[in-house]
Amino acid sequence: MPSGGRHRAPQPPSTVMKVLRTTGAVTALVSSGLAVTTAPASAATADDFAKLRQCESGGNYLINTGNGYYGAYQFDAQTWHALGYSGLPSGAPPTLQDEAAYKLYNARGWSPWPSCASKLGLSRSGPAPSSSGIVAPSAPTTSPVQRAITPVQPAMTLERAKALLNSENFTGTALSSTLAGEVRPDAYVWQSEMRQKRFILQVDGRFGRESQGLASLYSYLTRVDDGGAGVVGKNLWDVTVTNPTVL
Repeated sequence: MPSGGRHRAPQPPSTVMKVLRTTGAVTALVSSGLAVTTAPASAATADDFAKLRQCESGGNYLINTGNGYYGAYQFDAQTWHALGYSGLPSGAPPTLQDEAAYKLYNARGWSPWPSCASKLGLSRSGPAPSSSGIVAPSAPTTSPVQRAITPVQPAMTLERAKALLNSENFTGTALSSTLAGEVRPDAYVWQSEMRQKRFILQVDGRFGRESQGLASLYSYLTRVDDGGAGVVGKNLWDVTVTNPTVL
C-alpha cells in the first residue's frame, strides 16, 4: 500500500462522528458485528495464562527482541507503565509479569492478546486467579551466543512505518483479521491516520479486533469497502490515508 496522504482543512465533525470518537473502538466493534460474544463468567485459570505466555513468547519471561514488546506476555512499555510498573517487563520478576497480565485481563479481558487468545480458544470472562501463592515457572535463560544471534528489530514508529512502506522489499496486502498477530507498517500508518481523526484506537501496527471493527464501521459510513467486513484494501486505504474523507 502507498504511504503518506494529504489532509483536508479541519471541519466540524457530525453528531454521529462525535459519538463514535467518544466511544471509540467499542462502538466500532458493536456496530460492525465484530464484538466478542459474552461468555459465561467462569473464572480464568493459571493454566490459561500459562498457555497464553507460551503462545506469546514461548514462555520466556526475559525475552526482548527489540520489536517493542517485552517479556512472557509481550507487553509494550506504554501498557506496562500504565499498569503502574516501572522499567521494562522483560526485566521484571516472573511473578510481577503474571500479576500485570492478571491486572490487564481483569480490565480488558483477552482483547490485548487477540491472536493467541483466538488461537487458543480463550473465552473465560470471569476474574483472573489471585496472584498470591502462585509459583511462576522459572524464567528460561539465554546464553550470550543465543542473544547475539537473535535478530533485533527496531521499535515501530510512524516514520519507520512509512519508510518500510516505500521500501522495495515490502509487499502490500489487504489488512484483515488474518494479520492480527503481525506488527505491520501499513497497519501502523492506517491506525495513525485514524487516530488523527480522533478515534480512540491503539497504534501498535497490529490489525486486531479494534482495528477491524473500526474499519468495518468506517466502511459502512463512507459506503466504501474492499469485499469484506473489517478489511482495509486499496479502496478504504484511499479514503482514510491517501485522500482522507471528511464525514
